[in-house]
Amino acid sequence: MLATKKTILGDFAIEYLGIDSPSYFPGYGIAFTPFDFCAYGIGDTEEEALEDCLEMMAQSAGFDFDEATEQRIRAEYGDCDTTTVADALGWSEEETEEVSDSGEGCYFHIGIKWNEKTN
Repeated sequence: MLATKKTILGDFAIEYLGIDSPSYFPGYGIAFTPFDFCAYGIGDTEEEALEDCLEMMAQSAGFDFDEATEQRIRAEYGDCDTTTVADALGWSEEETEEVSDSGEGCYFHIGIKWNEKTN
């Protein structure tokens, strides 16, 4: 019987990219890195940004993205803050409303770069 090989997550780097507006976010890529793939996520809290990043990664992954993979990534990243962008930036309710009305909201950004390997 032939053994079935599956593609799994190899080495990776997960990065907190800060708070920025999507209109001004400089992007995220793999140029000049040892990685073949990348994804990033945004959210009103750091936790939401990590969730979005994992979802983007899972959607684009050509490998078996399972619960163990997610746990490995979360363990590497560490605890997430649930503070909102407005609270992190010290915005008043008026400032938060002004930014929201402008359509130029700010979000937490988290990125991950990775390689795949065959098991």
